[in-house]
Amino acid sequence: MRTRPGPWLAAPTALFLLAFFAMPLLIVSWYSLMPPRTFSMLGAPTLANYAAAFSDGYEKPLLWSMLGATLTTLICALMAWPTAKILHAHAGRAASIITALIALPIFISESVRLFGFSMFLLPRGGILAGSLNAWFDIQIGSILNTRLAALLGMIYVYFPFMLFPLLLGVSLIPEDRLEAARDLGAGRWALFREIELPLAAPGLMIGALLTFVLCLGANAEAAILGGRAVTVISAAIEQRFSYAQDWPMGAALTVIVILVTAAVVWPVLRRVDLNRIIQR
Repeated sequence: MRTRPGPWLAAPTALFLLAFFAMPLLIVSWYSLMPPRTFSMLGAPTLANYAAAFSDGYEKPLLWSMLGATLTTLICALMAWPTAKILHAHAGRAASIITALIALPIFISESVRLFGFSMFLLPRGGILAGSLNAWFDIQIGSILNTRLAALLGMIYVYFPFMLFPLLLGVSLIPEDRLEAARDLGAGRWALFREIELPLAAPGLMIGALLTFVLCLGANAEAAILGGRAVTVISAAIEQRFSYAQDWPMGAALTVIVILVTAAVVWPVLRRVDLNRIIQR
């Protein structure tokens, strides 16, 4: 009797996911049910931490994180669509260089980039304020330590994570189908609505998921650019685990973020044909 090698080959990956993905989630979930401000996992399970999460003001950081992630995703999508179309239409050496320049900041520390962004673009005498003053005679002050600064920082950091999946999605649009639609009298809006957007939707949804999930857990942008004007849920979780030493509450907030992320990610992944994207 011949044995199938598939289960044996998949066993190392399955054990790795079980040990380093499933088990930590189970531990955090169980810890969230422990009595507040305890360090033991043997107490009587309780939902007090979840009740406190929505009665002690933690819904505000969660809502700001979701709002910031949603706005960043929408703005990055609006910016990435024409960029992806141009890069795909003019594929060649120049497009490759531009793509490499867009991807290069990913390999630099996020904190370094954000500090540079804050020093040169956002202060009163920075590049942004100076350019607006010189070109349009618009006087603006510093926008550091504001929600707008944190939002701009997230757009700056996570734009490549929207662009590259969308660029792959745009490459799935057959040029002959566009030509046939033009020959039949379709305008730009009809081409976009009926052909381009449906065919590029897998890449767009993957880019939107990456951007949204990364922004939902973003903390550096709020800390460096937003200052005290912005409190995100990841900062609240860090504060519960470290300074407050309230691990059950930190675990409860973590589980809430995981559930919110799953509620967004799971329906989208069910509609995306990953095999088609990977084979491309």
